[in-house]
Amino acid sequence: MKKRKSKKKWKPTNSNICNTGEYFIASLLSSNDYITTITLGRAEAYDIIAVRPDGKTAKIQVKTAWYDNKVFRCSPKDTKKRNLDYFYAFVTLKENKEPFDYFIVPAKIVSKSIRQSHNTWLKRGHKDNSVRTFRSKPSKTCPKWYTQELIDSFKNNIRALRKY
Repeated sequence: MKKRKSKKKWKPTNSNICNTGEYFIASLLSSNDYITTITLGRAEAYDIIAVRPDGKTAKIQVKTAWYDNKVFRCSPKDTKKRNLDYFYAFVTLKENKEPFDYFIVPAKIVSKSIRQSHNTWLKRGHKDNSVRTFRSKPSKTCPKWYTQELIDSFKNNIRALRKY
């Protein structure tokens, strides 16, 4: 019998996936009259600095997934409380088969939901590790206040940055 060669799905490198998410969010911001700078890895806590037309500044951490994920990998540092000018942008590239989706979420919501979800996960008997997750669809470990309605209010909504 001949061995069948499995066709590996093509996927860009992780650094190009990350870059795509950052440039995608930066282009959305620029097209909405923000002055936008990508930090190119020179800032520990954020990827983009954006200045609104009214002069307020926002710091944005971008998390990008190649697949149409409902779960984004985060780390323990993402559970820290942040200033009101700090946001997360979660981008799904959908393997370049469909238009991208994104979520612009205030850091206080991200950190609180990650922290509470992880604590629930630990209480269910799992061992601690360095992986934390942000979900665009609530799961059994998500807190009750973290609803699909809340998440959907941030989906494809660049105006979420103007609410602070």
